[in-house]
Amino acid sequence: MLVFLMISTITSQHWNSEESLFPHTNGAPGKILHAIQTSQIALVDNAPKGTQLKLLLLLEGKQKIYFKPKRYNLNHVINGNIYGGFDRHNSEVFAYYLAMVLNFKWIPPSVIRRIHIHKDIVPVATAGLKRTMVKNDSGSLCIYGKCFYCKINETVCPDSNGEIEGAAILYLDRQFKIHKSPWRRSYSTRKMEWETDNDFCKKVKGILSAKRLLNLIDVAIFDFLIQNGDRHRYEVYKDQIVLLDNGKGLGNAMVDELDILAPLYQCCILTASTWQNLEMISGGILTDTIKKLGALRGHTLATEEHFKAVERRLLKVYATVQYCIGKHGRSKVLKNGFL
Repeated sequence: MLVFLMISTITSQHWNSEESLFPHTNGAPGKILHAIQTSQIALVDNAPKGTQLKLLLLLEGKQKIYFKPKRYNLNHVINGNIYGGFDRHNSEVFAYYLAMVLNFKWIPPSVIRRIHIHKDIVPVATAGLKRTMVKNDSGSLCIYGKCFYCKINETVCPDSNGEIEGAAILYLDRQFKIHKSPWRRSYSTRKMEWETDNDFCKKVKGILSAKRLLNLIDVAIFDFLIQNGDRHRYEVYKDQIVLLDNGKGLGNAMVDELDILAPLYQCCILTASTWQNLEMISGGILTDTIKKLGALRGHTLATEEHFKAVERRLLKVYATVQYCIGKHGRSKVLKNGFL
Protein backbone atom coordinates (compact mmCIF):
# COMPACT_ATOMS: atom_id res chain seq x y z
CA MET A 1 0.00 0.00 0.00
CA LEU A 2 2.94 2.37 0.62
CA VAL A 3 3.84 2.13 -3.06
CA PHE A 4 0.35 3.23 -4.08
CA LEU A 5 0.51 6.18 -1.70
CA MET A 6 3.85 7.14 -3.23
CA ILE A 7 2.49 6.91 -6.78
CA SER A 8 -0.63 8.87 -5.83
CA THR A 9 1.53 11.63 -4.40
CA ILE A 10 3.99 11.93 -7.24
CA THR A 11 1.34 11.85 -9.96
CA SER A 12 -0.63 14.65 -8.37
CA GLN A 13 -0.08 18.37 -8.60
CA HIS A 14 1.89 18.15 -5.32
CA TRP A 15 4.97 17.04 -7.26
CA ASN A 16 6.30 20.49 -8.10
CA SER A 17 9.73 19.76 -9.54
CA GLU A 18 10.84 21.84 -12.51
CA GLU A 19 13.49 19.25 -13.37
CA SER A 20 11.48 16.10 -14.05
CA LEU A 21 8.03 14.63 -14.45
CA PHE A 22 8.65 12.10 -11.65
CA PRO A 23 11.17 11.66 -8.82
CA HIS A 24 14.40 9.95 -9.87
CA THR A 25 16.03 9.41 -6.48
CA ASN A 26 15.90 6.78 -3.74
CA GLY A 27 14.82 4.04 -6.13
CA ALA A 28 11.55 5.77 -7.03
CA PRO A 29 11.54 4.77 -10.74
CA GLY A 30 11.95 1.08 -9.93
CA LYS A 31 9.20 1.19 -7.32
CA ILE A 32 6.83 2.86 -9.78
CA LEU A 33 7.57 0.31 -12.52
CA HIS A 34 7.09 -2.58 -10.10
CA ALA A 35 3.76 -1.20 -8.93
CA ILE A 36 2.29 -0.69 -12.42
CA GLN A 37 3.60 -4.10 -13.53
CA THR A 38 2.25 -6.14 -10.61
CA SER A 39 -0.57 -4.31 -8.83
CA GLN A 40 -3.99 -5.92 -8.80
CA ILE A 41 -6.44 -4.61 -11.38
CA ALA A 42 -9.72 -3.25 -9.99
CA LEU A 43 -11.39 -2.09 -13.22
CA VAL A 44 -10.79 -2.30 -16.98
CA ASP A 45 -12.38 -0.04 -19.58
CA ASN A 46 -11.80 1.25 -23.09
CA ALA A 47 -9.55 4.30 -23.02
CA PRO A 48 -11.72 7.39 -23.53
CA LYS A 49 -9.95 8.71 -26.63
CA GLY A 50 -7.26 7.98 -29.19
CA THR A 51 -6.73 6.61 -32.67
CA GLN A 52 -5.75 3.06 -31.67
CA LEU A 53 -6.87 0.41 -29.24
CA LYS A 54 -5.75 0.90 -25.68
CA LEU A 55 -7.33 0.04 -22.36
CA LEU A 56 -7.63 2.09 -19.20
CA LEU A 57 -6.83 0.08 -16.10
CA LEU A 58 -7.65 1.15 -12.56
CA LEU A 59 -5.26 -0.46 -10.11
CA GLU A 60 -5.77 -0.98 -6.41
CA GLY A 61 -4.91 2.29 -4.71
CA LYS A 62 -6.95 4.05 -7.46
CA GLN A 63 -3.97 4.61 -9.75
CA LYS A 64 -4.79 4.55 -13.47
CA ILE A 65 -2.60 3.18 -16.24
CA TYR A 66 -2.97 2.92 -19.98
CA PHE A 67 -2.45 -0.52 -21.48
CA LYS A 68 -1.33 -0.67 -25.11
CA PRO A 69 -1.60 -4.32 -26.24
CA LYS A 70 0.95 -6.16 -28.30
CA ARG A 71 0.13 -6.09 -32.03
CA TYR A 72 3.34 -7.47 -33.54
CA ASN A 73 6.14 -9.82 -32.64
CA LEU A 74 9.44 -8.05 -32.03
CA ASN A 75 10.90 -9.17 -35.36
CA HIS A 76 7.95 -7.94 -37.43
CA VAL A 77 9.01 -5.32 -39.99
CA ILE A 78 6.78 -2.33 -40.74
CA ASN A 79 7.19 -1.36 -44.38
CA GLY A 80 5.93 1.79 -46.07
CA ASN A 81 5.36 5.14 -44.37
CA ILE A 82 7.42 5.94 -41.28
CA TYR A 83 4.16 6.51 -39.39
CA GLY A 84 2.46 3.35 -40.70
CA GLY A 85 1.10 0.32 -38.86
CA PHE A 86 -0.28 -0.21 -35.39
CA ASP A 87 1.52 1.18 -32.36
CA ARG A 88 4.31 -1.06 -31.10
CA HIS A 89 3.95 -1.75 -27.39
CA ASN A 90 7.66 -2.46 -27.00
CA SER A 91 8.46 0.94 -28.52
CA GLU A 92 6.65 2.63 -25.63
CA VAL A 93 8.79 0.81 -23.07
CA PHE A 94 12.01 1.12 -25.09
CA ALA A 95 11.34 4.86 -25.35
CA TYR A 96 11.03 5.16 -21.57
CA TYR A 97 14.42 3.52 -20.97
CA LEU A 98 15.99 5.50 -23.81
CA ALA A 99 14.76 8.72 -22.21
CA MET A 100 16.22 7.69 -18.88
CA VAL A 101 19.63 7.01 -20.44
CA LEU A 102 19.53 10.34 -22.30
CA ASN A 103 18.53 12.10 -19.05
CA PHE A 104 15.24 13.23 -20.63
CA LYS A 105 13.08 13.17 -17.51
CA TRP A 106 9.74 14.23 -19.00
CA ILE A 107 8.23 10.87 -19.95
CA PRO A 108 5.69 8.69 -18.12
CA PRO A 109 7.03 5.40 -16.70
CA SER A 110 6.22 2.40 -18.88
CA VAL A 111 6.81 -1.32 -18.48
CA ILE A 112 5.83 -4.60 -20.14
CA ARG A 113 2.90 -6.27 -18.39
CA ARG A 114 0.90 -9.43 -19.10
CA ILE A 115 -2.77 -9.63 -18.13
CA HIS A 116 -5.03 -12.69 -18.24
CA ILE A 117 -8.21 -12.23 -20.25
CA HIS A 118 -10.42 -14.32 -17.94
CA LYS A 119 -8.71 -13.69 -14.59
CA ASP A 120 -7.71 -10.03 -14.88
CA ILE A 121 -10.04 -8.47 -17.46
CA VAL A 122 -13.46 -10.13 -17.72
CA PRO A 123 -14.32 -10.07 -13.97
CA VAL A 124 -13.70 -6.31 -13.72
CA ALA A 125 -14.52 -5.18 -17.29
CA THR A 126 -17.04 -2.39 -17.78
CA ALA A 127 -20.15 -2.97 -19.85
CA GLY A 128 -18.68 -0.74 -22.55
CA LEU A 129 -15.55 -2.86 -22.81
CA LYS A 130 -17.52 -6.10 -22.89
CA ARG A 131 -19.44 -4.79 -25.90
CA THR A 132 -16.14 -4.62 -27.79
CA MET A 133 -15.16 -8.21 -26.99
CA VAL A 134 -15.79 -11.04 -29.46
CA LYS A 135 -14.75 -14.67 -29.87
CA ASN A 136 -12.48 -15.63 -32.73
CA ASP A 137 -12.67 -18.80 -34.82
CA SER A 138 -10.74 -20.80 -32.23
CA GLY A 139 -13.08 -19.71 -29.43
CA SER A 140 -10.73 -17.26 -27.72
CA LEU A 141 -12.21 -14.07 -26.32
CA CYS A 142 -10.66 -11.08 -28.09
CA ILE A 143 -10.91 -7.28 -27.87
CA TYR A 144 -11.31 -4.78 -30.69
CA GLY A 145 -11.87 -1.76 -28.45
CA LYS A 146 -13.24 1.69 -29.05
CA CYS A 147 -11.12 4.22 -30.90
CA PHE A 148 -10.94 6.21 -34.13
CA TYR A 149 -9.41 3.35 -36.13
CA CYS A 150 -10.75 0.38 -34.15
CA LYS A 151 -12.42 -2.31 -36.27
CA ILE A 152 -14.24 -5.47 -35.24
CA ASN A 153 -12.02 -7.53 -37.57
CA GLU A 154 -8.78 -6.16 -36.04
CA THR A 155 -8.82 -7.69 -32.60
CA VAL A 156 -6.25 -8.36 -29.92
CA CYS A 157 -6.41 -11.95 -28.70
CA PRO A 158 -4.75 -13.78 -25.80
CA ASP A 159 -1.89 -16.22 -26.31
CA SER A 160 -2.00 -19.93 -25.49
CA ASN A 161 -1.74 -19.07 -21.79
CA GLY A 162 -4.80 -16.82 -21.97
CA GLU A 163 -2.68 -13.69 -21.53
CA ILE A 164 -2.35 -10.43 -23.45
CA GLU A 165 1.02 -8.70 -23.37
CA GLY A 166 1.23 -4.95 -23.57
CA ALA A 167 2.84 -1.73 -22.40
CA ALA A 168 1.56 -0.51 -19.06
CA ILE A 169 1.98 3.27 -19.04
CA LEU A 170 1.35 5.43 -16.01
CA TYR A 171 -1.69 7.63 -16.60
CA LEU A 172 -0.96 11.33 -16.14
CA ASP A 173 -3.87 13.11 -14.52
CA ARG A 174 -2.66 16.54 -15.56
CA GLN A 175 -3.66 19.33 -17.90
CA PHE A 176 -1.33 19.58 -20.87
CA LYS A 177 -1.10 22.40 -23.36
CA ILE A 178 -1.16 20.93 -26.85
CA HIS A 179 0.73 22.49 -29.76
CA LYS A 180 1.18 21.58 -33.40
CA SER A 181 4.77 20.74 -34.24
CA PRO A 182 6.36 23.12 -36.76
CA TRP A 183 7.96 20.01 -38.30
CA ARG A 184 4.75 17.98 -38.54
CA ARG A 185 4.05 15.84 -41.61
CA SER A 186 1.16 16.28 -44.02
CA TYR A 187 0.34 12.52 -44.03
CA SER A 188 -0.16 12.86 -47.78
CA THR A 189 1.98 13.55 -50.84
CA ARG A 190 1.78 17.29 -50.14
CA LYS A 191 5.04 18.79 -48.95
CA MET A 192 5.10 20.84 -45.77
CA GLU A 193 6.95 24.15 -45.62
CA TRP A 194 9.86 22.73 -43.62
CA GLU A 195 10.44 20.16 -46.36
CA THR A 196 11.01 22.80 -49.06
CA ASP A 197 12.36 25.87 -47.24
CA ASN A 198 16.04 25.70 -46.29
CA ASP A 199 15.61 28.76 -44.05
CA PHE A 200 12.55 27.35 -42.26
CA CYS A 201 14.24 27.53 -38.85
CA LYS A 202 14.47 31.31 -39.08
CA LYS A 203 10.67 31.45 -39.15
CA VAL A 204 10.42 29.08 -36.19
CA LYS A 205 12.86 31.23 -34.19
CA GLY A 206 10.53 34.16 -34.74
CA ILE A 207 7.61 32.25 -33.24
CA LEU A 208 8.99 30.02 -30.48
CA SER A 209 11.13 30.78 -27.45
CA ALA A 210 14.75 29.62 -27.45
CA LYS A 211 13.95 27.14 -24.69
CA ARG A 212 11.07 25.59 -26.64
CA LEU A 213 13.13 25.32 -29.82
CA LEU A 214 15.99 23.58 -28.01
CA ASN A 215 13.42 21.29 -26.37
CA LEU A 216 12.00 20.39 -29.81
CA ILE A 217 15.50 19.58 -31.06
CA ASP A 218 16.06 17.24 -28.09
CA VAL A 219 12.77 15.53 -28.96
CA ALA A 220 13.80 15.23 -32.62
CA ILE A 221 17.00 13.41 -31.62
CA PHE A 222 15.01 11.12 -29.33
CA ASP A 223 12.48 10.38 -32.10
CA PHE A 224 15.22 9.82 -34.69
CA LEU A 225 16.91 7.16 -32.57
CA ILE A 226 13.73 5.05 -32.42
CA GLN A 227 12.39 6.29 -35.79
CA ASN A 228 9.17 7.77 -34.47
CA GLY A 229 7.95 9.90 -37.37
CA ASP A 230 4.50 10.51 -35.97
CA ARG A 231 4.92 13.41 -33.51
CA HIS A 232 2.67 15.82 -35.37
CA ARG A 233 1.79 17.55 -32.11
CA TYR A 234 3.37 17.82 -28.71
CA GLU A 235 2.14 18.25 -25.15
CA VAL A 236 3.66 20.70 -22.69
CA TYR A 237 3.66 20.66 -18.89
CA LYS A 238 5.58 23.18 -16.77
CA ASP A 239 6.99 24.61 -20.02
CA GLN A 240 8.56 21.23 -20.91
CA ILE A 241 7.59 18.91 -23.75
CA VAL A 242 6.29 15.62 -22.35
CA LEU A 243 7.25 12.55 -24.39
CA LEU A 244 3.84 10.95 -24.84
CA ASP A 245 2.73 8.42 -27.49
CA ASN A 246 5.97 6.75 -28.47
CA GLY A 247 4.42 3.66 -30.03
CA LYS A 248 5.39 4.36 -33.64
CA GLY A 249 9.06 3.65 -33.10
CA LEU A 250 11.03 0.47 -33.91
CA GLY A 251 9.15 -0.21 -37.12
CA ASN A 252 11.96 -1.06 -39.53
CA ALA A 253 15.55 -1.49 -38.36
CA MET A 254 16.84 -1.03 -41.90
CA VAL A 255 15.40 2.49 -42.34
CA ASP A 256 16.86 5.76 -41.04
CA GLU A 257 14.42 8.51 -41.95
CA LEU A 258 16.81 11.45 -41.74
CA ASP A 259 14.15 14.14 -41.97
CA ILE A 260 13.09 13.33 -38.40
CA LEU A 261 16.33 15.18 -37.54
CA ALA A 262 15.25 18.28 -39.48
CA PRO A 263 14.99 20.50 -36.36
CA LEU A 264 18.64 19.73 -35.60
CA TYR A 265 20.20 20.14 -39.05
CA GLN A 266 18.01 23.09 -40.07
CA CYS A 267 18.62 25.07 -36.87
CA CYS A 268 22.12 23.77 -36.08
CA ILE A 269 21.78 24.37 -32.36
CA LEU A 270 21.71 21.98 -29.42
CA THR A 271 21.69 22.23 -25.66
CA ALA A 272 25.23 21.73 -24.40
CA SER A 273 24.04 19.33 -21.69
CA THR A 274 22.32 17.16 -24.30
CA TRP A 275 25.53 17.00 -26.33
CA GLN A 276 27.48 15.99 -23.22
CA ASN A 277 24.96 13.23 -22.51
CA LEU A 278 25.17 12.00 -26.10
CA GLU A 279 28.97 11.90 -26.00
CA MET A 280 28.89 9.80 -22.83
CA ILE A 281 26.84 6.98 -24.39
CA SER A 282 28.95 6.19 -27.45
CA GLY A 283 30.50 2.87 -28.35
CA GLY A 284 27.52 0.69 -27.48
CA ILE A 285 26.91 2.11 -24.01
CA LEU A 286 23.46 3.38 -25.00
CA THR A 287 21.97 0.08 -26.10
CA ASP A 288 23.87 -2.01 -23.54
CA THR A 289 22.27 0.09 -20.81
CA ILE A 290 18.77 -0.27 -22.29
CA LYS A 291 19.25 -4.05 -22.56
CA LYS A 292 20.25 -4.25 -18.91
CA LEU A 293 17.38 -2.07 -17.75
CA GLY A 294 14.89 -4.20 -19.66
CA ALA A 295 16.43 -7.41 -18.31
CA LEU A 296 15.92 -6.18 -14.73
CA ARG A 297 12.19 -6.52 -15.36
CA GLY A 298 12.61 -9.74 -17.32
CA HIS A 299 12.04 -8.46 -20.84
CA THR A 300 13.80 -8.10 -24.17
CA LEU A 301 12.59 -4.81 -25.65
CA ALA A 302 13.82 -5.09 -29.25
CA THR A 303 15.65 -7.33 -31.69
CA GLU A 304 19.41 -7.18 -32.06
CA GLU A 305 18.83 -5.50 -35.44
CA HIS A 306 16.96 -2.66 -33.75
CA PHE A 307 19.66 -2.22 -31.11
CA LYS A 308 22.27 -2.01 -33.88
CA ALA A 309 20.06 0.49 -35.73
CA VAL A 310 19.86 2.76 -32.68
CA GLU A 311 23.67 2.76 -32.44
CA ARG A 312 23.94 3.49 -36.17
CA ARG A 313 21.53 6.41 -35.86
CA LEU A 314 23.45 7.73 -32.87
CA LEU A 315 26.51 7.99 -35.13
CA LYS A 316 24.41 10.01 -37.58
CA VAL A 317 23.39 12.37 -34.78
CA TYR A 318 27.09 12.82 -33.93
CA ALA A 319 27.88 13.49 -37.60
CA THR A 320 25.08 16.07 -37.86
CA VAL A 321 26.26 17.97 -34.79
CA GLN A 322 29.86 17.91 -36.03
CA TYR A 323 28.69 19.20 -39.41
CA CYS A 324 26.95 22.10 -37.67
CA ILE A 325 30.01 22.85 -35.53
CA GLY A 326 32.23 22.81 -38.61
CA LYS A 327 29.90 25.19 -40.39
CA HIS A 328 29.02 27.63 -37.61
CA GLY A 329 31.52 27.10 -34.80
CA ARG A 330 31.09 25.31 -31.48
CA SER A 331 29.99 28.40 -29.53
CA LYS A 332 27.12 29.10 -31.92
CA VAL A 333 25.88 25.50 -31.99
CA LEU A 334 26.07 24.38 -28.36
CA LYS A 335 23.83 26.44 -26.11
CA ASN A 336 23.39 26.66 -22.36
CA GLY A 337 19.62 26.85 -22.59
CA PHE A 338 19.46 30.13 -24.49
CA LEU A 339 20.33 31.63 -27.88
